[in-house]
Amino acid sequence: MKNKLDNLKKSFLEDLEKLQNRDEIIEIQNKYLGKKWELKSILAGLKDLSIEEKKEFWQTSNALKNFIIDKLEEINVELEKKAFNELWKKESIDVSLEFPSTEKGHIHPISITSKLLEEIFISLWFKIEDGPQIETEEFNFDKLNIPDNHPARDVWDTFWIDDEINKDRRSGEKYLLRTHTSPVQIRTMLKWELPIKIIVPWRVFRYEQEDARHTCNFYQLEWLVVWEKINFWNLKWTLETVMQKLLWDQTKLRFRPSIFPFTEPSAEIDVSCKICNWTGKVKKSNCKMCSATWWVELLWAGMVHPKVLEWAGIDPEKYSGFAFGMWIDRIAAQRFWVSSSRMFYQSKLKLNEQF
Repeated sequence: MKNKLDNLKKSFLEDLEKLQNRDEIIEIQNKYLGKKWELKSILAGLKDLSIEEKKEFWQTSNALKNFIIDKLEEINVELEKKAFNELWKKESIDVSLEFPSTEKGHIHPISITSKLLEEIFISLWFKIEDGPQIETEEFNFDKLNIPDNHPARDVWDTFWIDDEINKDRRSGEKYLLRTHTSPVQIRTMLKWELPIKIIVPWRVFRYEQEDARHTCNFYQLEWLVVWEKINFWNLKWTLETVMQKLLWDQTKLRFRPSIFPFTEPSAEIDVSCKICNWTGKVKKSNCKMCSATWWVELLWAGMVHPKVLEWAGIDPEKYSGFAFGMWIDRIAAQRFWVSSSRMFYQSKLKLNEQF
């Protein structure tokens, strides 16, 4: 009987060496451990053995059975690893390799314009500042001379943060998506590091009715200068220098008196429309950007209001300053002759691939 078990074990090991895949494991398992397993035919001879021989045989046969089970499990794991490694070699990608690409990405026109603006202002010794896009009423309105009861609040299209956040906050402490980058000017003035000569670009939000000139999410750039003996002539020279570098030497500016709570005196500035000028159809086209007037509103400007300086801890008797801002989207539309600033947000590859 013992010889039969040894021969069975030897036969099992020979079959293991012939294994090629996991499907063959099932066949071997059925052969040695299934209902018609070979060990069963050997057990038929137990009736001719003594009790002691039967005990010894059962121990030996159980050991062989466990040996077969463990070996099959071991081989199964090895075959799984082998299959996985083969699949890995076949499908893995070496991310360090350079793959030839027929299509290349493009920098967005707004990013191109923002970068160009930064380069122009850095050449004029301005520094770049940034701040949070979620602001408080205090920095977005109050410290800019727009208190809670000011009529300008009614025309400011504002996205307020969820009522669950603002409901228990007092006036001035409520959160909103910043409607302009002016709060960064206040934060900079509060540092008292004079002289101040900064630009503040990036994203702002307003609840606007969208058209060729307006979007609810857009990019703005403001700049601020605070020092002794700053006047409106300094503002005008800086503005003309920047715009002629940005939109070429033939660019014309038109100043219109206006009212802003945070500047006094204030002005809105129109720029000669490059879209009409480029097509040669001045005042004869249906230009959506300037409504066929040849002028498009791109900027606002003014001398910093004395109250704003006082709230920032700066003496308005000794120091003065000017501030102005522009819509980067509209500037990009003018520079690249795009008829509507909304097109920059519509993921149109035909537009972006031109730049």
